[in-house]
Amino acid sequence: MLRRLKQETNELKQKRLTDRRINVIFIAVMALLTVLVLRLGYLQIANGESYKKAVDNNENIEVNESVPRGRIYDRNGKLLVDNVSKKSITYTRGRMTTTKEMLDTAKKLAEYIQMPTDALTTRDKQDYFILTRKEEVNQLMAKNYKMFEQGMMTQDEFDAALYKKLTPKYTAQLSPEEREVAAIYREMSSGSQLSPQTIKNNHVTEKEYALVSQNLSKMPGIDTSMDWDRKYIYGKTLKTMFGQVSSKEEGLPKDLVDYYLAKGYSRNDRVGQSYLEFQYENVLRGKKKKMRYITDKSGKIINTKVIDEGSRGNDLILTIDIDLQKKVEAFVDKHIAILRSQGAKDMDKVLVVVQDPNNGDILALAGRQIDKNGRITDYHYGTFTSQYAVGSSVKGATLLTGYKTGAISVGEKMIDEPLKFQGGLTKHSYFNQNSKVLISDKEALMHSSNVYMFKTALKIAGAAYKDNMQLPSDITEAGLKLRKGMNQFGLGVKTGIDLPNEVAGQTGVLKDNPGNYLDLAIGQYDTYTPLQLSQYISTIANNGYRIQSHLVKEIREPSKTDRLGAVKKVFAGKVLNRITNSQKEIDEVKAGFDMVFNRVEGTGYASFNNTVVRSAGKTGTAEVFQDGESRVNSTYIGYAPEKNPQMSFSIIYTNQPVPPPWLPGGDLGRDIINAYFQDQAHKTATP
Repeated sequence: MLRRLKQETNELKQKRLTDRRINVIFIAVMALLTVLVLRLGYLQIANGESYKKAVDNNENIEVNESVPRGRIYDRNGKLLVDNVSKKSITYTRGRMTTTKEMLDTAKKLAEYIQMPTDALTTRDKQDYFILTRKEEVNQLMAKNYKMFEQGMMTQDEFDAALYKKLTPKYTAQLSPEEREVAAIYREMSSGSQLSPQTIKNNHVTEKEYALVSQNLSKMPGIDTSMDWDRKYIYGKTLKTMFGQVSSKEEGLPKDLVDYYLAKGYSRNDRVGQSYLEFQYENVLRGKKKKMRYITDKSGKIINTKVIDEGSRGNDLILTIDIDLQKKVEAFVDKHIAILRSQGAKDMDKVLVVVQDPNNGDILALAGRQIDKNGRITDYHYGTFTSQYAVGSSVKGATLLTGYKTGAISVGEKMIDEPLKFQGGLTKHSYFNQNSKVLISDKEALMHSSNVYMFKTALKIAGAAYKDNMQLPSDITEAGLKLRKGMNQFGLGVKTGIDLPNEVAGQTGVLKDNPGNYLDLAIGQYDTYTPLQLSQYISTIANNGYRIQSHLVKEIREPSKTDRLGAVKKVFAGKVLNRITNSQKEIDEVKAGFDMVFNRVEGTGYASFNNTVVRSAGKTGTAEVFQDGESRVNSTYIGYAPEKNPQMSFSIIYTNQPVPPPWLPGGDLGRDIINAYFQDQAHKTATP
């Protein structure tokens, strides 16, 4: 009895345990079913629309096509840079397109066009050989295949061995016709899915274009369209300043790929690579044509639809006067020849900037480099990317700094004399090397007195000159004052020109080197760019306003006709700062500049005394070394008319022979002034 009860009790326990397990499993199943139902409901109700849209997008895909860039005009509306259209053959790869299908299309296209093969690389030929010579490749790699299948070789090792064995002996088997097909296939495979890839856009003949257009149905993905190239209306004139645009092959610059992709560009988009094209990329780039490619369930393109025709980029109106620009370049070349014939055989650069001093407009800029064989090349960008010691041209800024700091007063006279300092250091002016001459501040500019500037610099440092005096041991504070004085005119600071790569010039340490401090006062220590010189003289010409230099005057909407489109933005002259000198002090310096050009004793008289309108300015000579030999940089700055200036200029010649004789470098400035005002008179007279 007890044995039977015990047996029944064990059976009950086992049954209850089984029931519990079944209940747990049932609950788990029900829970999973509940989760599944909720998930399906969530997907269908909450996100059903987005998933449907994703499916639609998989079949209706928008792809951007490139359009021409904006045009560039001069200040008078003369076209400088345009787009020239050219025939183009493109390929758009579908999402499910196979390698075999692409190869078949390439072979058909080769029947209708002649494809250059110059760009084919060894790897391109090897890839094509692998695609079209499978039996030969299998025989060549028989042992390697076994090793790969047995796990004795990785895929990378197998591929490396294959390309190593495919020597020129094998790729030389490709016929000229096969090479053409390989070149076409290379371009077709380099593009991404559903993105038009240019196959050929150079020298596409009418016959090729017509044949391809007539047989598009036989070649899936192939299309005919129009591409473009930049056209420079005035040839090489200012071409370097316009900058370069990448080709379809180059696409986005490697170092800026992520930047451009984030802004919506495609990898093969053409973008500005330098100067104006780069600086105004966001303005000049066009609004892309948008195409919708309709695909079937397999991903093959079955139809296309234009969503947005797009438009070319906005146009730039430059501050440049192209007629003046051409004349300035011609003058530069003429005077290079003259100066070289008179002994300037080592002169290696000539740089010129012409601008409107009242608004910062750059009217013309030109640069030339001369190599040791006398060959001349453009160096326009050197006007703001290279810096030089400019000599006495800066003396107007030195005087105005002296006035501002209270070191000297307007009309103050000093004795120009040889200066002697403890330690044997001596300094003097070029025009007066031995005697004592009492001169005013204006006369100091006229004669280009070094001594007057040295004495002014010493007064700024709180140490009036005395014969055989010891120079101040620490000129840190004085150097800072003098430099800040130069800076307020734009010397030693960036002009703000709307172009990349502008330099600020070079400044040395001023602390315990008082000799260098004195040299700074006469333009023999710090270095400046030609554009900084132009901003400096313009600041004095307009009575004290430093205005940002700029090359773009307006941005205009693209027009479908030859007329300019509506104005989108105007770049007025931006005042960067107003110098802290009084009008009386500025007028004193301007009077001295007038004497430089119009008094017989003036250093610029020989070149500028008879300009078509009265002009004023300053000359400079800086001692430099070239290949260990002593040379000079010659500089000329000025403005005209002397009253109410309309134009200003700066000129730098580098590495001229040490005078005497003094070469007539200022004649270039004279020619520029005369040409400018003769043109203005002609434009005024023309109805």
